[in-house]
Amino acid sequence: MTIELGADIIGSDGEKLGVVDSMVIDPTGGRERAIVVRKGWFFPTDKIVPIDLVDHVEHGKVHVRLSRAEADQMMEYMDADYVMPPAGYYGAGGYMWPATPYVASDLMVDDEIRERMPNAVMLSEGTMVLDKDEDEVGRITEIASDAQGRVQGFRVERGFFRHHDRYIPANLVESADDVVVRLSVDKDSLADMTGPRIVDAERPKG
Repeated sequence: MTIELGADIIGSDGEKLGVVDSMVIDPTGGRERAIVVRKGWFFPTDKIVPIDLVDHVEHGKVHVRLSRAEADQMMEYMDADYVMPPAGYYGAGGYMWPATPYVASDLMVDDEIRERMPNAVMLSEGTMVLDKDEDEVGRITEIASDAQGRVQGFRVERGFFRHHDRYIPANLVESADDVVVRLSVDKDSLADMTGPRIVDAERPKG
């Protein structure tokens, strides 16, 4: 099932609910998790529709198991709940990741942000990364951030990866301070989540 950005979204009652504004993607596997319905005549705000409510795609139109009234009750899309993947991650715009509390609020990369966010955690190259068992994963060698300075992910090399770098999505961060980042997964799971497809792609900063 292929869902195209800009495709019409048709409700269970046959009415057009809106169009696909963007797609929410699972950063650890690339699987589609939800579609964002662009606000329009029916809705005052953009809405999130889980992918399991998509019935089928026919002639480019996305048919969902929701009436207009039911779609109006779906969760509102909020910018703070999502982040854009690093440039080139999916080859085109229109894709986003769910944010963690750190990504959405206080895991940042620009020291100037401290003036307006005194409690922000600033990541930098060389920061130690540990897995959930407190085993060393490696040290950060490169950080990807959005226009607001929020961290979207980072590269780690050495340590567990034996001089091979890995790109780790920021939604795997469990906690962080200015000295160490702790992940929500162990090293074995991390190796599966950050395989060669992610490692080999170029991840420019910013």
